[in-house]
Amino acid sequence: MMSTMVKLRAGFDEVDDDDVQDLLESHAEPLSNDELIELDKASQEAEEGDKEEEPVRGLDNKTLKRMSRYRKSSGNYEGT
Repeated sequence: MMSTMVKLRAGFDEVDDDDVQDLLESHAEPLSNDELIELDKASQEAEEGDKEEEPVRGLDNKTLKRMSRYRKSSGNYEGT
């Protein structure tokens, strides 16, 4: 646990108050056209990545009921 905390803290030794203040001030500034275009492009790429995912396949209620009835009628049902 302590080694994890040391590792996490290691990257923050180089950060000072001025760095934090600069970051906070940068969020108050309006974005340039190039930055907006870059954000829009990244958003579109993320949406395209979502579309390419294979749909999740599963059993519908009708099939589950039919399987349940089959198990009960075949004597393999453990609930009775």
